[in-house]
Amino acid sequence: MVLKKENQIYKRQFNQKQIQDLTKRSDRILFSIISNLSKRAVRHLTIIKPSPLLDWQRRFIKSFWSYKHKTPGRKPVSSEIKKLILEMKQTNPLWGCHRIADELKKVGIDLNPTTVNRIIQTFRKQGKIQPTGSWKKFLKAHWDTLFAMDFMTIDTLLGKRLYLLLIIELNLRKIVRFDITQNPTREFVKQRIQLFSEDFPEQLTLIYDNAPQFTTIDYSAYEIDGVNTAPAAPNMNAFIERTIGSIWREALDHFLLISEKQIKKIVQEYVDYYNHYRPHQGINRIPDGENCFSFGSIKKKPVLGGLHHHYYRSSA
Repeated sequence: MVLKKENQIYKRQFNQKQIQDLTKRSDRILFSIISNLSKRAVRHLTIIKPSPLLDWQRRFIKSFWSYKHKTPGRKPVSSEIKKLILEMKQTNPLWGCHRIADELKKVGIDLNPTTVNRIIQTFRKQGKIQPTGSWKKFLKAHWDTLFAMDFMTIDTLLGKRLYLLLIIELNLRKIVRFDITQNPTREFVKQRIQLFSEDFPEQLTLIYDNAPQFTTIDYSAYEIDGVNTAPAAPNMNAFIERTIGSIWREALDHFLLISEKQIKKIVQEYVDYYNHYRPHQGINRIPDGENCFSFGSIKKKPVLGGLHHHYYRSSA
C-alpha cells in the first residue's frame, strides 16, 4: 500500500513523457525482461504503461540484432567519373555499359559494368540521356527539310462541317499550303501532296498522324519521306498542333462562321498575316518578313477587320 501511494504521488508530479525520460536504458531492459518472464508483473506496474513497455522491447530487440560493419564497404564513385560516364554515353549513344567500362580501363579507371549501368540508368531517369533513336534526335537531324501535315475541323453555325488541310515548314514555321474541303478523302490529300511536291521538288520529310487519308499514300512516289506519328501522341506533331491552335485563337474564334467562302477568306487573310507580318517566338523572326527599318514614321495596317494590326515604318 505504501509503494502504491508513493507511485501515485510520483505520477502526479511527472507526466508520462518525463517518466520515460527519467528511466535509464538498464531500467528499460530490466522491465522488458521481467514482463516477458511474468505477465502478472505487468499488472502491478503503476508508473509505466504497457504501451511504452512494448515499445522498449521492440527497440531493445532491434538494437540487439543491428550492428555496425567493421569494414566501410566499396568506395563511392566520384562525381568526376560519373560526369565522364555521362559524356561518353551522350557522345557515343551506341555504347553499352561493358564498352564504357572498357574505355574507362584505358584511362586507369576500373569500374564494374554493373556499376556503370547503374550510373547510366540514374542519368536516364533524370532525363540527361535520351534513348537511342529518340524523336528529338530525329527532328534535329532532319530539321532543314522537315514539314508537317494535319487536318483541322471547322463547324459552321448552319451545322456544316469543313476540313482544313495544313502543311507547314517547321524550320520557318511557315504555312506553305492550305485547302478546305467537305470531303477529306484520300484522293483529295493525294492531289494536294502532288501540288506540294511540285512546289518543293527537293527530297523532303513529311510528318503526319495515323489518319487513314495519310497512312494509305505512297509518299516515295513523290520523292517524300513520310513519317507517321505514334498513336495518341499529338506532341510528336506539336508544331502543327500549335499552328492549328493559333488559327482558332487568333482568327476563327472571333467570327460567326456561316459559309465555306467566308471561312476560306478569313483563313487566307490570316495565313498571309501569319507568314509575312506575325513574329514567331519559337524562331524570333517572321517567316517571310521584310527587313525592319529604324527610320521613318510608324504606321499600322489592320488585319481581319482590325482584329490584329501590322506595324511598320514608312519613309513617306
